[in-house]
Amino acid sequence: MWTSSRPTAEALDDADQLAGLRARYDLPPGLIRLDGDSGGPLPRTAPARLRRFVDHRRDPHTAKPRGESDWRREARLAAAALAPLIGAAPDELSIAESTSISLFKGLLAAARLRPERPILAVGRDCFPADRYLARSAADFIGGRLHLLDSVDDLAALPPDQVAVVALSHTDVRSGAVRAAAATTAEIHRLGALVLWDLSGSAGALDVDLHAWGADFAIGCGHRFLGGGAGAPAYSFVAGHHRSRLPTGWCHAAGVPHPLADGFTGSVSTLSLCDLRTSLSILDGVSTAALAAKAAGLVELFLEQLESFCPETRITVLPPPSGMSRGAQLTLLHPQAQRIAHALRARDVVVDYAEPDLIRLNFAPSWLRYVDIWEATEQLHATLHEVQRPADSEPGVVAPRGGFPRLA
Repeated sequence: MWTSSRPTAEALDDADQLAGLRARYDLPPGLIRLDGDSGGPLPRTAPARLRRFVDHRRDPHTAKPRGESDWRREARLAAAALAPLIGAAPDELSIAESTSISLFKGLLAAARLRPERPILAVGRDCFPADRYLARSAADFIGGRLHLLDSVDDLAALPPDQVAVVALSHTDVRSGAVRAAAATTAEIHRLGALVLWDLSGSAGALDVDLHAWGADFAIGCGHRFLGGGAGAPAYSFVAGHHRSRLPTGWCHAAGVPHPLADGFTGSVSTLSLCDLRTSLSILDGVSTAALAAKAAGLVELFLEQLESFCPETRITVLPPPSGMSRGAQLTLLHPQAQRIAHALRARDVVVDYAEPDLIRLNFAPSWLRYVDIWEATEQLHATLHEVQRPADSEPGVVAPRGGFPRLA
């Protein structure tokens, strides 16, 4: 067994300048949230805020909606709260219905700015739904889609044919981070525009769209931003492009432009209000502090992992060449699903990806260092557990949350 370092983790928590943020979330005692798909814990003020929003969105005398100004106002306020977290101006942001739809609209807007270039280049590591919509965007403009394994693949394309390159700031599989500023500059040298997906970085890493020189960006409102399941997405259009793109309905393309008075689609007003509540927790928090905390959590996890005894070794996917660690780690194990289920039974929630991956997200706003220490303790015990022969396993029962656990 390896040596406990809980006092070290507790000392790191005592010195953590972001420790006070945790108290603003409604966290069940003992539960450690390392998952990212469901959007994190509920802000403590969310239920009361949602109730006030519901109570005041209709006129009490007529029962009619007070007008669209309510949800447009929520959208603008959410954009204003998000802007400093991604290095943007509030009027460059719009709250959107989903990340995939935002990608579709962003690609069309970029193609409008580069009408003589028919190729839309999109990172292959994006989600399947994004690839489908990217192909639809290419079909819509009469162009073609090229999927990139890396930025180096651009060298194989005609340099004067690529309209836009859309990449995720973080590698979806490993969680590693691309050098956004250098990559943006390289793509601009080719005459193409750049669209960044910030879903795996906003709220946990140092993101600065203005410093990068980004043209477009999109992202989800859950994960590190804590908007919860079903949270709306957002899109960014650099200010210097706005005069060349119409707001509202883009008649030439037949779809709403990504920047439409702060709002681009039929997002649930309740989910929008929920997102704004979660963003208010990060008001005034620097992205550098968030990134430093996330890096510290990851470093502690990796150090603890190195101390595991030989029979419980588990593979951590390394960052691809030219990329660095981010706020997500991905573990590789042939029994990944069983490990994820067993961890859930031990009150450690992770994301499982078929067939053999476990994704861990290190949210700096609600995780403590001692949570990481405890999570590695439970992972170590679980890895010992899965070494047992199948015929020696006890029965399986269903715990709270729906995952199976060992009796």
